[in-house]
Amino acid sequence: MDEHIVNRRRVLMGTGAAVAIGSVAGASSASASGSSGSGLTGSWVVSRKDNTADAVKTTTVISFTAGGVLISQDISPADSVFTGTWEGRGGGGFQGTMWMGQPGPAGPGKPGVTIRVRIRGGWTQGKIWGTYSYTVFDASGAVQTQGTGSFSGRPIDA
Repeated sequence: MDEHIVNRRRVLMGTGAAVAIGSVAGASSASASGSSGSGLTGSWVVSRKDNTADAVKTTTVISFTAGGVLISQDISPADSVFTGTWEGRGGGGFQGTMWMGQPGPAGPGKPGVTIRVRIRGGWTQGKIWGTYSYTVFDASGAVQTQGTGSFSGRPIDA
C-alpha cells in the first residue's frame, strides 16, 4: 500500500480520544480546569476501537487545553496527530472536532485526503469515555468513507 493512501487505521488514529470525553456541568472549555483527575483539561490515555468487525484496539493520547484546543495521537500503533477544538456540554459532558490531512498521491504539496473526527463523551474524576464519528474527504471535498467508534481511558499523571 502506498504511504500516501489512508487505510482504516490511519483514518481512525487520534480519534481514540474520540475521541471524545461527564461532570463539566455547564462549564465552558476555559473553566473545566485541572489535570490528573481534577478536571477534563490535561492529557488522557485511552483505548479506542471502531465499530467494524475487523477493528483493532488502539492506544491513543488525547489532550484538552483550558483554551479549547484538542490534540490527539495514536501511540500504539503510532500514527499522525489530529488537532481541533473542544467544549464542555454540561452535565459532565464534552464534544469536539479534530482534523488531519495527508499529502496527495502526486507528492508533498499536492491535495490529498482530509479526515474530520467528531467526538462526544463524558468524564468523571479518573475516567473518560465516549464515542466518535469520522469522515474521510478526497481532494475535491467529496466524502470517501465514514464510520464510528468508542473509547475509554484515564488521566495521565504528571
